[in-house]
Amino acid sequence: MAVFSPLSSRRSTNRKPQPTQQLIVFSLYTEGFALPIRAVQKVIPRGKIYGAPQGGAVGLTLYQDQELLVIDVDHRIFKRTELPNLSLSYSQGEAAESARTASVKWEDDTEQRYLLIVQNRAGKIVGLPIDSPPSLQRVPESAFKPLTADYMAQGNLRCVSALVRQNPEDSPLFLLNPEQLIQSQQTLLPGGN
Repeated sequence: MAVFSPLSSRRSTNRKPQPTQQLIVFSLYTEGFALPIRAVQKVIPRGKIYGAPQGGAVGLTLYQDQELLVIDVDHRIFKRTELPNLSLSYSQGEAAESARTASVKWEDDTEQRYLLIVQNRAGKIVGLPIDSPPSLQRVPESAFKPLTADYMAQGNLRCVSALVRQNPEDSPLFLLNPEQLIQSQQTLLPGGN
């Protein structure tokens, strides 16, 4: 039988709740990424995505009967000197069709994939293709750490604003900046405005 102790009750009421943030967490290749929940408008099943031939950095899909820009994560987030075009796949028939029609379908197989509908503060939205369902996590603000200046200058990721690490034994999450994620590709390149 538990005994009520006024002292333990006072201790628990004196604890201040630690401020937290809700994040949408997902994986891209082997890295963990997160977006603030306010930046993710919706998660939908990924339909057909059409892109530019020769591995363009953006594609289009239909969302609520309107065209939605879909960004290729290889081009936008991962710095690569040689872009391997991992998000696009061509079959011989599609390659011949794309040569005729100047459009290519992004990978669309039987495996369920998802599209994060990401919105910046100005209300502009883009789609971010992911391969597995994202999760919702509540993270204490003390888990957010700024990236070092060296990593910002020389690292292999763009559009990242912080590291999120709740436990020392866990791999960190890279917090994506929705404003940088949605801005045009030219401004992300060295020498861009």
